[in-house]
Amino acid sequence: QILTLANGDRIPMTDNVKMMFEVETLVNASPATVSRAGIIYVSDTDLDWSPVIEAWVRRRPCTERQTILRDLITKWLGKSTPTDPGHCFDFLNRNTNEVMKEG
Repeated sequence: QILTLANGDRIPMTDNVKMMFEVETLVNASPATVSRAGIIYVSDTDLDWSPVIEAWVRRRPCTERQTILRDLITKWLGKSTPTDPGHCFDFLNRNTNEVMKEG
């Protein structure tokens, strides 16, 4: 298996290497990339983060912990979404800096 980068560089990979990428667009993806990679496209308008969080909570071994986690998530995240985080990320926005800027 070989990973070919946009600049043409080719990186050989062993069978035990697994990679996951999150991309904003598939504009630069070749048909070969789309057909060989297990690409799943989900629009941010179709899916918020609640199914991801719920799947994570369900994997917790103790149902009591699941209940506690759901209560905490509801309390602190509320109706926030990745595109409209509301008040839940005010502290982070005020007190942290982005390491990598988008775009």
